[in-house]
Amino acid sequence: MKNIVISCLILSIFLFSIYITDRVTSENPDDAANIIIGISSVDSNSCSECMIDGEFFESGCKKCIQDSISFRMKTSQDQPIISNWSKDKGMLYGDTNCSGQEILPNISVKDDQKFWIQMHKKNMKYTLTLFEEETFSKKISSMTSSICSEPENLKFLRISMNDGKPKANGGQINGFIDNIKIYDLSKKNNIENSELNDSYKNLNLIFSEDFSYCKTNTCENKWVLQNSEKFFINTNDENFEFNSEITGTNDYAHYEFSKYITSNEWLMNLELQIKEIEEHPHGKGILNVDPIFRVIILALAIMLSIITIIFFIKNKMY
Repeated sequence: MKNIVISCLILSIFLFSIYITDRVTSENPDDAANIIIGISSVDSNSCSECMIDGEFFESGCKKCIQDSISFRMKTSQDQPIISNWSKDKGMLYGDTNCSGQEILPNISVKDDQKFWIQMHKKNMKYTLTLFEEETFSKKISSMTSSICSEPENLKFLRISMNDGKPKANGGQINGFIDNIKIYDLSKKNNIENSELNDSYKNLNLIFSEDFSYCKTNTCENKWVLQNSEKFFINTNDENFEFNSEITGTNDYAHYEFSKYITSNEWLMNLELQIKEIEEHPHGKGILNVDPIFRVIILALAIMLSIITIIFFIKNKMY
């Protein structure tokens, strides 16, 4: 009997230790880390509401009113890629009638993945397509969204991350962007997506950046960087590196075009390399115990403690 009591006591203490250790280290933010890439009417500096003590600081500058067309990936479960557009609303939120967000099917971002991404805006349609190679011929996944109201005054190429929350473990995304090209297709309205891939040389190239001529991490101040430790041009590797996580500081970068993108149809191609993606812990602590199992562990520890107390009382009585 005595051995049973001692065993129950030791096991209950062990389970309580597991529960307390994992629970104490499991303070995770509600939001997962994001990386958002696209074109916007707003630069990185003009939204005072997302600065410290601003109305949107804890939501990130994505909530600043703007017109935009973009895509993002996040460290939430399944690590999806999502197409986004906005008109007179936050960066990801469509307009008053439409949500502006569509998840690409059959995509879950992993470590050491490379995508060639094509953003194609034609009239009131926005198509986001992922390809396997730089020829943009082998399609992985695609999603076409209806744009309910036309985004206007698009003048900034922006790379952003969902931040603002107090510094915590919301996962992280490390990688780089390269070979960005934007084409004006206003004179090519009869060309379908399948034909675009074979006819770039005949298109009107209005912006191109491969970072090969950049000598500094801002490419001689062509790029505005709010945090050069998280967003910067790697002059050795000749690409734009990012490290998105919940740092509590709202980190963004942008490049201002010389003219607004006003065409009814345009195309943006880029190379995206994901070096490492760490999933949001979803309430897990240092021991990586799922919150549901953590509750079960607590229940078992309590039951064993009750059993230990019952045995102890019975022994005292006799």
